Formats: sequence, C-alpha cells, structure tokens
Amino acid sequence: MTIDFDNDSRLLRSAMPVLEELGREIAGAGLCLLLTDRDGRVVRRVVDSKVFARRADDLGIVSGARFNEDTVGTSSLGTPLEVRHGVVVNGPEHFLEQLRALSCYGSPIIHPATGRVEGILDLTVEDQRADPLFIPFVDRAVREIERRLLDGSKVSQQRLVAAFQGTMPPPHAALAAIGTDMLLQNNVAANLLSSTDYVLLRESASELRPGERRRINIELACGEAARVEAESVVGSEGGAIFVVVPLLPDVVPVPRGVRASAAPPRLSVEMTGVIRLGGPVAVCGEPGSGRTTVAREIAGEAALWLDASDITQSGEAHWLNQLTDAVSTSTSAIVVEHVDALPESTLPAVTRLIDGDRGPRLILTSRQLDDLPPSIAAVIVRCEGRIDIPPLRRRRLELGVIAGRILSEFEGTWELTPDALAALCAADWPGNLSELASALRTASLTATSGRIGLRNLPARYQHTGRITHLGGRERAERQAIIDALNNASGNKVHAARELGISRSTLYSRMKALRIPS
Repeated sequence: MTIDFDNDSRLLRSAMPVLEELGREIAGAGLCLLLTDRDGRVVRRVVDSKVFARRADDLGIVSGARFNEDTVGTSSLGTPLEVRHGVVVNGPEHFLEQLRALSCYGSPIIHPATGRVEGILDLTVEDQRADPLFIPFVDRAVREIERRLLDGSKVSQQRLVAAFQGTMPPPHAALAAIGTDMLLQNNVAANLLSSTDYVLLRESASELRPGERRRINIELACGEAARVEAESVVGSEGGAIFVVVPLLPDVVPVPRGVRASAAPPRLSVEMTGVIRLGGPVAVCGEPGSGRTTVAREIAGEAALWLDASDITQSGEAHWLNQLTDAVSTSTSAIVVEHVDALPESTLPAVTRLIDGDRGPRLILTSRQLDDLPPSIAAVIVRCEGRIDIPPLRRRRLELGVIAGRILSEFEGTWELTPDALAALCAADWPGNLSELASALRTASLTATSGRIGLRNLPARYQHTGRITHLGGRERAERQAIIDALNNASGNKVHAARELGISRSTLYSRMKALRIPS
C-alpha cells in the first residue's frame, strides 16, 4: 500500500487522516482510493497492492494527472465536479477506452462554509460493475473530510482575524486581510480598493512563504500608485495582511464605482526618457503587445507612417521612394512598422536614416530582439533608444489595470468581477493586448449593468484552475518550459537539453504545471 504525504494544502491536511484509515480498511480488497483537487487533478492515491499500483501507472492514474470532463469525458473523477453529487461509472460507461476495465464511484467534497467543491474522493475496482457498498463507504469518508475542512477553516480564520485586529496601519492607509474564504478591510480599504485590486493582492499572497514579509509597489485600479506591505499569516492557510499606502497623498482616493482617469502605463517612465533623449527609437515586442500605441505616443500625431509589410505588394523601389519622400518633408517623425519584414536590400537605406544627424526622427517597430534575424537585429541595436514591451502573459499583476484601460474606451461604464479577472489572469494571451481587447469586447455584448462576469467571457477564457493556483516560482518555471518548447518547435528532446534537464523530468514538470504536451 502506498500513501504519499504532502501537507501543503487545506484539502490534504483534512483528507490525509481519513485516507490513512480508509487505506487500512481496504487492505487486500483489490481497491484503489483516489483524491483529486477542484481541478480534477489527482493529488493522492491509495492502492492496496503493487499489482494494482502498476496497473494504475500504466493507465496514467498517477499524481498530477487530470481527469476533468474536458480532458477524459465521463469518469467518476471529473463528472462529479460538474454535477456536484456522487456518480457511479461502470466499466463500459467510461468515455476513454483504456478506463473501461475499471468501475468506480466518486463523490464531491464540498466545503460546508463556502459551498465550493474542494475535490473528489473516488473508490475504484478492476471489474465491470462497482459494488453498491462503495456509495455509503465513500460518502461516510467524504462527510468526515468535510467536517475536518470546516474545523480547519475556523482555526485559520481565527488566526487571520487576530492578525488583522493586531495590525495598526498608518493614518490614511488601507488595511486588508485576505484568506481563502474571507476578506476583512478597514474603511479606507473599502473606499480605495476595488475588486480588481483584491485579485492583484490575492496573486501577491499566493507567492508569499509562510511568515514572509514583502514590500511591493503597485498601481491601483483607481489610478494611484501605492506601496504595499504584505505579510503572510502563519497557520491561516495562505492568508495574508496587506497595508496599502497611496504614494500620492494629495490625491483624493476614488471610491469604488466611480470612474477615474486612466493612470499612465508602466511603460510611461521609459517612454518619457526616450522622448527626452531624442534620436531614433526601436519599439520591440510580440504582435499585439501594443507596439503601435507606444510608437504613436513617442512620435506624436503629426508623424508619417510606413509599413514594411507593404513591400510585398508595392515593391521595394516604390516603398523606398515613399521613405525618401517622407524624409524630405517637414514632419517631425517617421514611424516604420514591422521592420522585421524589411528585405535585406532595403536595410542600408534605413541604416543611413538611423545614423543621420538631421531629418525627421525615426521610430521603428518590430518583434522582440531575440526573435529577429541578425541583419535586422543589427539595425535595431543602432537606435539610441529602445523600448522592450513584455508580453501580456508576463504582466499578470498589471492585467486588471490594463483591462480597465481597455474597458474605459468602450461606450458606457464597465467593471470586471473578481472571478472574471482571475480567469483572464489564468489565460496565456498569445495575441497579447489585441486578444484581450477582443475578449473584453465580446464579453461586453452579453454583460448587463456594466459588470462583466465569468459567464460573459468567451468559453475558452472561462477556466481559472489552470494557472491561478500556481505560485510565483512555479509560474516562472512554467513559462521557461513553454518558451523552451517554442524555441525547439515542440521537440521535447531539444527543449530538455536547452533547460538542462532530462526528458523524463521535462514530461513530469509539464504534467505538474499543466502544460499541454
């Protein structure tokens, strides 16, 4: 019998004593107990024999494997997550062929205080039908786990409340305590912080180690910069205390529900420096990351615009004549978009314009420097100023503010609910800002009362479980693996070599970090 111990989560702390007792009760009965989290991921397995354990391994029933309905269809691990009650699935009823030799009963573990499904407890046997006695056996264990969840929740909440009451914030500072199932705030926080800010603070709390203190600067949804003192509360199951001090004390906080003017983007400091510097500028980033918007801010409204991708239709000679004509005008700036599409033969003309001391200022836009051929990269690095725009997937803590700016351009007043923002934070955004704007525009068509909720988002963005439960270091590791796979065009051998790990380790981490294979 194998029971893997891990006491990092509330579900596991509550379930482990029950699993140990059940493990003794099923010894020698040819059964397998499985515990999944709310995402359908197997987090514990109790098997009563080595033979059954090897069989389960062969079928992929291992820690970290996901059995939600979207992944495997009908099963006693995924279906109860959707229907919120116990489900018996006999062998032929499984959607996946390899699972049809198994029959099982799974029951959802529902937190008594929050009503949220925390996971699934499942009992499986190698047979064409499940024993009817599985139902009372599993349901009794589920009730005991739920009782332990409630008891543990009460203790953790008490510790968070005590920490909140024992914290004395400076005058005019917001104080908030955020736990898994509760939120406490003082009057300043109630007026200053929005639901968007609380999602950002929850993200920060997930990255804190027990007892760790951290100071960060953030941009609030109301447009103010603020300093945040964050402290994890030991024994509160991921709870943390936040003291939020606005860095602009002369600005009156904007209460929730009142539209504020958009705050300057984080890139504004770099943009201001580049504008003051003068000279040619390169704006680099992934497609859809906002290169054109940044270039327009730097160039001004009177700039002339050329697009290197037009060369395929107009021809090199015509395009170079347009560039020459633009240089001879009195315009203050010329923007050349998609420089990465320039043919080799046009590069000397662009290089001369960069190196020239007179004439309009040149602003170039292109993909990120590491993604450019050497000849184009050599042109980009000649620019005196360069702004590298990070992709949206690396700006999750800013996503609420970014989404707010996009929504402010829509007709009417719009607000994202916390669950909608959490779902947006979980997406990968290969299309960056353009994709986000499209998703928000689509969501606004079905939303009412100016509130965009989870159900209003397009279906592919309605999943919050894939990334949001990962900590900061796990997200960084996940992104490094994704980047290595992209660089290797999906070749896992080459990706593992780039990362300096074995192929088996790569597969293991991909499964644990929910990276599609």
